[in-house]
Formats: sequence, C-alpha cells, structure tokens
Amino acid sequence: MTTNLKQSIQLDQILTTVATYTHSDIAAQQVIASPLETDLTTVQTQLQLTHEAHQLLLNSVTLTFFNLDQLTAVQTKLDQGLLLNATQLGLISDFLTSGQRLMTTLRQHAALAPQLVALMTPVTGLSGLQQRLATEITHDQVSDHATPELARLRQKISQQRQQVQAALTQFAQKHAQAVQSRRLITRNDHVCVQLKASYKSRFAGNIIDQSSTGSTVFFEPKMAVQRGQILAQLIAEESAEVYQILATLTGDVQQRWPELVKNQQLISQLDQLMARGQYALQTNSCLPKLNTNQHLKIIDGRHPLLGSKAVPLNIELQPQQGLMITGANSGGKTVVLKTIALFALMIQVGLEIPTAVGTEIPVFTQVWLDIGDNQSLAAQLSTFAAEMTTLVTMTDAIKPNALVLLDEIGSGTDPEEGSALSIAIIDYLRAQQATIVATTHFSAIKQYAVDCPTFMTATMAFDRKTLAPTYQILLNQVGASEAIWLAERLGLSPAILTAARQRLMN
Repeated sequence: MTTNLKQSIQLDQILTTVATYTHSDIAAQQVIASPLETDLTTVQTQLQLTHEAHQLLLNSVTLTFFNLDQLTAVQTKLDQGLLLNATQLGLISDFLTSGQRLMTTLRQHAALAPQLVALMTPVTGLSGLQQRLATEITHDQVSDHATPELARLRQKISQQRQQVQAALTQFAQKHAQAVQSRRLITRNDHVCVQLKASYKSRFAGNIIDQSSTGSTVFFEPKMAVQRGQILAQLIAEESAEVYQILATLTGDVQQRWPELVKNQQLISQLDQLMARGQYALQTNSCLPKLNTNQHLKIIDGRHPLLGSKAVPLNIELQPQQGLMITGANSGGKTVVLKTIALFALMIQVGLEIPTAVGTEIPVFTQVWLDIGDNQSLAAQLSTFAAEMTTLVTMTDAIKPNALVLLDEIGSGTDPEEGSALSIAIIDYLRAQQATIVATTHFSAIKQYAVDCPTFMTATMAFDRKTLAPTYQILLNQVGASEAIWLAERLGLSPAILTAARQRLMN
C-alpha cells in the first residue's frame, strides 16, 4: 500500500531526487525508503530538522561528508575476523576526523540549527582511537614512528639498503661490459644487478631470477649476499612489527565498532536531513503549520514536479469539511487531488512543501487514493470493478482522521447506480470522520455536494477562447462538464450536436 501510494502521487520521484543530494548510497537508499510517519510529534520533529538544514544552506553553511559506503569493506573484514590493512585503518581515521569537523561546524552555527546540534551530540569523538590512528597510519601506510621499534628497524633497513646498493653499484661499475643496465632491480626481495646471461657463470653469487627471454639474469653478487641477508632479516622483523601494529589497531577498532556504527548512522541521518534541506532550497519550500484536527489551508501551493508550469493552488478546508471538484475534462482536477495528497505525504517523510508561509497541513492517520484508470486486464477487472475493489478495501480499513481522495468516483458504470453508490460511500466515509476531496462529472453527485453542509464545491477554470484549461480552482462554484460545447469547438457534426442537445432536453 505505502509503495503504491508513493508511486501514485509521484512521491517516489521526489524522494529519488532528494537522494541525489546525499553523499553515499547508504544515505540515498534510506531517503528513498523513508517511512510515512503519522505521529504529530514525530512529524513536527523531522520537519523542524529539515527546516534547520534549509536555514543552514540559506546561510551558505557548507558541511563536508565522508562517503559512508567506504566502511562496508571494513565491516566485512571485521565480520570475517580478518586483519584490517593500513588503507582501511586510514579510512576509519578519516571518518572520525570528518565527524569531528561536522560537529565543529554545526556547533559554530548552533543558533541556526539547535535541534540538529542536539541530534548529532551523541556522535562520539573517540579521540583516543582517532589520535592513535592519526599517529600510526599516514598516507595509507604504517607510520615510521608508530612504535619506537619500528622506527629503529626502518632506520636500520635504510642504512643496510644503502650498503647493499653501494656494493651492487660498485660491481656494476667494475664489470660494465657484463651488465645489461646499471639500473638496480629488486627480485624476490633481493636487490640485484641485471647481468647478461652469457656472464652468469663468471662471477660468484646467486642467480635470483631471469627475464622472460632468458637474455638477462637478475644476479646478486657474493659481495652483496651477506649484506642482502641482513637486509632481508631486517625487513622480516619490520613486517612482524607492522603486523603487530595492524593487529593491535584492528582490535581497537573492533572494540569501538558499535560506537563507530552509531556515528555512521547519525552522520547518514544528517546527510539525509541536509539533502531534504537542499530539496527545500531548490523548490523554494517552507515549513507548514501542522495539526491533527483536519484543518487544511494551502497558500500558493505548487506541485514540485510541474516546475514553472505549476499554477498556484489556494484552498482552505475546515475540519472534516469535504471538497467536490467539478468541471471539464483535462481541466486540472486530478492535479489538485495529487497536489493535496502529495503535500500531506511530503510532510510525513520530513519534507517541507512548496507553498507560501501560512500554509497549514493536517497530519493524517491514513491517506487513501483512488485515481486514474484502474482497469486490470491481468485480473480481468473492469475499470468500475477495479475501483470498487479499492473502495471496498478503503471502507473496510478506514480510520478517523484519514484523507480520502477520489477521482471520478462511480464512473465506468450506469450514472444513476454509480451516483447512488458514490453518495452512499461518501456518506459512510464522512461518518468515519474522513476528509474527502473528490472529483465528478455526475450531476447527482454535484447536487449532493451542493446540498451537503460539510462539503465545499469548486470548479476548474477553462478558457473558452483557446479551449485550454487554466488550472485555476474556483471555490464555491459548480462547473459543467462542457462535453457538448467542447465537442462543438473541436468540429463534431452539427447534426450530431443537435441530436445530443435534444436528448438532454427530454
């Protein structure tokens, strides 16, 4: 039901757009899957957070987010009980640093976003872990000064490598005719000279490897062997020390992982809130007043997917007052229904709405929608049968404080029976304290709305000169369907039009 509702009023498209403003797939997916909240306090809190994010952006406050998707590989390794490498530990360090910077920026603008600051206060600095990581991991490598022992080993390695290179360079200079190149090369952890294969038996030493063509051997002269062995031993000791450092840091990260995950969740939430604020900024949206008494007041409401083509909607319904919209086809009646439904649901996912200040939106317990051609060939249901199936579900499950939107209720069958059924259903829904917004072409339903004290009538304005709808709603009026007039303007035969008018008069 929720998924179909989001699709029917295109809330899914809006959430997909909001998701593009996030900085990780994790946050984007959570935006798209935003639940519809029906608790007034929860909706107020979420909207206030979005409003504060909007205010930060209006004041050119920039927050830099870490890509949370990068932590997925870290989580996988920890779950498998594997050692984190220096790059992954560096990511944790960057993540913690990013979180600290976010908090610093938010606190600097606490006057604009007090609730955002409060929301993010549980973000744990983990200063001890962050400091160890920053000290011991630099540029995706274990730092030389991670431990005194590693510093000592690397200094010794550097000195020993210089001695090996000096010995090899001396050999290459002394036997220039025997080497392919004076450039030294490392093979299998041994520093070697590139010796011509024809000379490989002339010198004492070890052949470490050879080229693919066999014309060159990678040779470790005897004079460098002992020095190389010392170097290899030092390198092995260094590797053991690095392993111990990585193991210790991995253990530290594992121990604090629940707090890191909590940080990740909070930062993802902040990312989503800033994305919602960005959408509000892009659509010039504002924070509406909320209620649970079904008072609906929309001032200059613009459907966000219509862009500059949107005609502002202005409408006010008192608690439990219904609205019956009439008028010609293609006049914009369905757009009005979808706009009202969309605004009702946008606030339930924490989005400000593109309206003017002073707008008031109820937090409905349910939103029911019956719009469009519901004919189902697969289920062998006619349009009317499909609509009735929806209405049966609706009437069985309706709760107080529901919003019900009905497009051309009762159509697809005999007008008299369709009207009778529709009026009975509307009466039932009214008795269940629902706010009803409906459209119709049926005269009997129009008259019902005129006579009903809790219904307001409206029609959609239509330009008779251009045959084009203006998409403006005119309240307290009843509009004709304009079928015969429109058929005449579109060129239907005068004889047919005359016959139609005569039938209407009989």
